[in-house]
Amino acid sequence: MPANTDDIRTSVSKDIAALQQEVSRLQKMISAQSAEAYYEVRGRAGKAYDEALPRAKNAVAQIRAEGAAAAGAAREHPAATTTALLLAGAVGFLFGYLLSGRPHPQHRHWWR
Repeated sequence: MPANTDDIRTSVSKDIAALQQEVSRLQKMISAQSAEAYYEVRGRAGKAYDEALPRAKNAVAQIRAEGAAAAGAAREHPAATTTALLLAGAVGFLFGYLLSGRPHPQHRHWWR
């Protein structure tokens, strides 16, 4: 009987060693594939950044130019600027007042 038990232990030990080797092989394979995927995504992100950077710089320059033009117009015509801002504020206040007076609809949720 002891020989049979030793044979079983030896067989189980060999199976465990084989499984450990297989797990190690799979870990190395997954590591290599994840590194490859990382560098591929990193390359794509770099290309997207390089393509978007000139457009973003151009948009910022246009926004600055339009902001400077608007500030110059506001300095040249302070009365018109004040009137336009007051009118926009009044329209916003009126719109908010009208919306606040509407009755709120009863929402029926899917879980009820």
